[in-house]
Amino acid sequence: MTKPLPTTTHADDEYQHTRPFLWFLTLVLIFLYGLSIYTNPALQKPLSFILFTLLMIVHGVLHWKLELFLTSTKKTLFYFGLQIALVIILTIMSNTQAVGLGLFMGLAGETVGVLADWQRSLLAMLFYLVMMVALFGAIWGWTTLPDWTITGGFAALFVGIYVYLFMRQITLRAETQKLLSELEVAHAQLAGYTQQVETLTLDNERQRMARELHDTLAQGLAGLVLQLEALEANLEHGDTQTAAHIAGQAKSRARSTLAEARQAIDDLRVQDKSLVDALNHEITRFTNGTGISCELDMPPVLDISANNHEHVERCVREGLTNVARHAQATHVAVAITQQANNLYITIKDDGIGFDSATIPDGHYGLIGLRERARLAGGTLNIDSQPTIGTQLQMTIPLNQ
Repeated sequence: MTKPLPTTTHADDEYQHTRPFLWFLTLVLIFLYGLSIYTNPALQKPLSFILFTLLMIVHGVLHWKLELFLTSTKKTLFYFGLQIALVIILTIMSNTQAVGLGLFMGLAGETVGVLADWQRSLLAMLFYLVMMVALFGAIWGWTTLPDWTITGGFAALFVGIYVYLFMRQITLRAETQKLLSELEVAHAQLAGYTQQVETLTLDNERQRMARELHDTLAQGLAGLVLQLEALEANLEHGDTQTAAHIAGQAKSRARSTLAEARQAIDDLRVQDKSLVDALNHEITRFTNGTGISCELDMPPVLDISANNHEHVERCVREGLTNVARHAQATHVAVAITQQANNLYITIKDDGIGFDSATIPDGHYGLIGLRERARLAGGTLNIDSQPTIGTQLQMTIPLNQ
């Protein structure tokens, strides 16, 4: 009944939904055929009977083969022109106004289904109504024309509304199927994106673990190797006092490296803590491990996401670790502030400082902080001068 879609499968599915209408139309044609044979004795003659029967069969078969003529405009016009001619011939042969009305209304309903547009459908219904009235007037005279005009008008209105609503339901069903197909595609794409996000998350975590291992085990063991080589050299020269001093330093470094390794392992464990508790834990661990005083200034509650919660905790942890390894500071201040749509994390120490234009060798913690800021969609500013100290400020957008 409707124009076939570009995809053959969809066109077949849509045409399958019009089968109830075609079966109903076929039953109507069978009834009109029987009515014509019964009321018109002339059709009971062999030649007239055979011709009328063949024309009715051709008319009905064409209804069932409509989809073959909807592939182009020329074929569609040929189809309806042929059907109109058959309706006129069958109406004349039946010599029954009820049969003519039924044939015209059946063809009109089919036209409404093909057009699927109420404005063009209305014009088509008016066209069929005028043609039917003109044919009835030419055959049976114009005295009964007003009655048949009113009857035909109501019939055309009923058929048009019914077929239009019927085809509208089919169209909505097809659109629903299309949306479901698109939803399945989108779901598959989302699953793929989720896998990509998981892969990227794992990659970022591997990079962070690589930095942690470099800053703890690699550097700690490298320092131990140098101290052991110095210890060996002093023992060869018989300087036992210096060798004992170096051995004490190596033991302290080994303990420090072991503590840092345990801290790195502990960081991998999931801990369900509030941000305030997590930062206080980090500062307590920093103070106990280094002896450097540290103060925290932040609101008691911050309205941030779990992702930003992690970024803040990691930033403070890596910043304090960087201070402990390189700053030689005696005091550190950590401040967390929230303004507008940004979160500011400031870590300031009174250590030896450095030229902030370039990052000194071995400051992998600062590289890690910049990567952390990039992952959070924010920025990292480093303000440092020799002998004055260093201030790190990371800005994280809250709507990231």
